[in-house]
Amino acid sequence: MPPVPVKLLPIAQEDVSQALALIAVEDPAAAEKLRQGFLKALEQVSMYPYSGAEIMVGGRNRRVYHRLYVAPYVMYYRVIQDTVVVMRVLHERMDRRKHLP
Repeated sequence: MPPVPVKLLPIAQEDVSQALALIAVEDPAAAEKLRQGFLKALEQVSMYPYSGAEIMVGGRNRRVYHRLYVAPYVMYYRVIQDTVVVMRVLHERMDRRKHLP
């Protein structure tokens, strides 16, 4: 199967930028390691869109998401019309129900 396109929503791009900037203040090497982890995760979901664990989010209007752990962050994405759409990248301690649409 050929790779599928990966699109990051602007809010997901902001999540990644903020995480990297925050970590870079204290430990630039750790920020670079995390950046490489994010890139590897994006490559993985491009090749294997359904490789992330499937979860359901929401009440009556439940949505299917996939999540991929990039320690200590979790990338939440959906597969929509043969495209991986990264919805959010949240710290593992954040409540996903408050941040996922």
